[in-house]
Amino acid sequence: MHLARSLVLGLVLAGAACTGGSEEGGAGGSVATGGAGGAAGGAGGASGGAGGATCDSASGAFPAGLTELAWDDGLASSHVRAQTWSITVNGHSYVLADGVLHEAVRFELEHPARIHGFRVMWADLPAGVDPAAPLEAGLYPDFGYNGFDFWPEPLWTGSRCAAGASPFSPDVPGSGAWVDYVFDTPVEVAHPGLVYVAHRAATPSDPVWAFDATELGAGDCALFDECRSAMNLPEAETSQFYNGVSFPFQYDYLVRLEVEYTDSVAPADKIFQAAAGAPESGHVSWGDYDADGYDDLLLSGPALYRNLGDGSFADVTASSGIGALGLAATGGVWGDYDNDGCLDAFLYAESYTAPDALLHSNCDGTFSDATAAAGIVDFQTYNDCGDPANTRSPSAAAAWLDVDADGYLDLYVANFICWASYTYYVDTVFRNNGDGSFADWTAQHGFSPLKTPSRGAAPIDFDRDGDVDLLVHNYVLKANLFFENLGGGTVQERAYALGLTGTQHGVYYGHTIGTAWGDLDNDGDFDVLTANLAHPRFYGFSDKTEVLMNDGTGHFLDASGDWAQPVNATGLRYQETHSVPVLADVDLDGNLDLAITAVYDGRPTDFYWGNGDGTFRLDAYHAGLTTENGWGIAAADYDLDGDPDLFATKLFTNTRTQTGHFLEVKAVGNVSSNRDALGATVAVTAGGTTRLRHVQGGTGKGGQDSLYLHFGLGAATTVSELRVRFIGGTEVVYPGPIAVDQRVWAYEDGTLASGWAP
Repeated sequence: MHLARSLVLGLVLAGAACTGGSEEGGAGGSVATGGAGGAAGGAGGASGGAGGATCDSASGAFPAGLTELAWDDGLASSHVRAQTWSITVNGHSYVLADGVLHEAVRFELEHPARIHGFRVMWADLPAGVDPAAPLEAGLYPDFGYNGFDFWPEPLWTGSRCAAGASPFSPDVPGSGAWVDYVFDTPVEVAHPGLVYVAHRAATPSDPVWAFDATELGAGDCALFDECRSAMNLPEAETSQFYNGVSFPFQYDYLVRLEVEYTDSVAPADKIFQAAAGAPESGHVSWGDYDADGYDDLLLSGPALYRNLGDGSFADVTASSGIGALGLAATGGVWGDYDNDGCLDAFLYAESYTAPDALLHSNCDGTFSDATAAAGIVDFQTYNDCGDPANTRSPSAAAAWLDVDADGYLDLYVANFICWASYTYYVDTVFRNNGDGSFADWTAQHGFSPLKTPSRGAAPIDFDRDGDVDLLVHNYVLKANLFFENLGGGTVQERAYALGLTGTQHGVYYGHTIGTAWGDLDNDGDFDVLTANLAHPRFYGFSDKTEVLMNDGTGHFLDASGDWAQPVNATGLRYQETHSVPVLADVDLDGNLDLAITAVYDGRPTDFYWGNGDGTFRLDAYHAGLTTENGWGIAAADYDLDGDPDLFATKLFTNTRTQTGHFLEVKAVGNVSSNRDALGATVAVTAGGTTRLRHVQGGTGKGGQDSLYLHFGLGAATTVSELRVRFIGGTEVVYPGPIAVDQRVWAYEDGTLASGWAP
């Protein structure tokens, strides 16, 4: 049966996340439809082929009670050697039946498991095959969680003799039998996720697998769960792509996995529980706009949700006046730009036609559009992106920071990309004049005049000298930028000198989407984690997610190693589409834990426990963060129970029974620093350890954690000292003992108050 004639893979080498207009899609393309956009990458060296290897004439039996994972419908239909399929990549044509070919099937383990083996139905064996020829296949780790690439180093390989197989033949209905591959020693998989069964057909005469004739959806593999089988041509386009060309396959190979689940935690028993009735959004910033002690939610739209203090939220977009302004916003960040004690907000729009906007709080729960009066101008004439109507810079993120340390918040806007031409925009900078208006500082005072694909801006006083610096993370394999504050309103770009560009691969760096600053090893300085989208096809020359550790002198070293394994030296696993990280001490043990979202359909959010030394332990299984295809993520103790909760597309409440203590700190500028102390560094000493946090003016991809800083303290029962380094002011020391398990208000004038609300 001939099913289709050709497949053309549309691949873009220039570092794009996909061949279309944004990342918000899977890797399309399938054999039957000839759809474009199938990603290529490292399926790698699955073993197989006759090659003179020995084989086992028989297999042992699977133990009783196993769970069989199966995708196929049980009815073999054809095999690849019976087709005339070819693919064309970069102008080169490859006939699938003629070259070296990997066939693979992915299985998603729902729980930690012990894998006992798998079953395969082989297709027609070529005439003259030696009965002792091995039918070899193996079990392989995942490679990037894209659903069709596996890591080349096997967890197990073995073979069965051709004489013991009863292969399927398209000419004989109902033919074919399962060949069992029973492991002598089961393979333990401590963390659930993807594994693959795969084999390699090295020559046109090597055996291949049978597949069924069932398709899901439109048969174009548009969604992650619509295609579970894959092919890889390891010798195709190797001069450009890591381990050749891979693509999903819309029919299911007749392969089944035999597993024994070794741990089973009910969804209701996971650490994070989705809050019923809470809103959903791809971008999020926490901020207490009504100053009642409870963090509220600023979401895409724009939409504003007020925290009612009982675990629920009310949509106040209309009643706050925001809805009537007719704005379109990708997200926003909170900042009291006029120091009147009421949080204002800047809304950014990743749009070629919709403008950014400044919302001024009227201090009564309502907001007014202050954009024009403030002189915030989102207008450009140098890139129409193919349409004269496109006069706006597509803003992917923004951040508040007091560049000149005059006590008034300035604004940095990260402008992104024209997807149609892969051209970029200049980031805009607005200096607060202190009278409600702003001056345009774009490309001045040391800020870059270059057009860059900026995805986010993350301010930090990294050297704790009292002025705020800025990390700008770039996409499309471009170097990140770091503006070190020299004082007096002048910055200098020093990313390369300080080790913050990302890792250089010739002329390429990474696709950095989000970043998170934090003291990962509790040594008294800030480290930073940069989340990079890294396609398997570009694995060899693009940054994966990096953990950049401060060496104590203000220089940063990548602790991730060379990513020569699916898990790197810091404990992070490779995911193709890591998006935005967030750091928070979820279990109150004094170490920052980590969650990272991942874009594209079907891609899970990772969760890691921090070990307190810059390394992490994956535990997404027990965490229960069910978000897939996630963008922004941010942390806040929204229910005031003393532990951080997370918003990642939806709101997740931290329900872990805590044994450690905590302190929450709200820094307040009431002398010379900005009112909400954005940019300030806060140090809490308890139990002999000093832990650092910073007050965010923006982080990730245009999001914001709570301005109420949360410190897990482990077993410590008192705080011996609290220090706050205010931007534009001095370091204020609040001596202990300070009681734990409460919120304190650290004023710049030295006053320390207690209470959940002002």
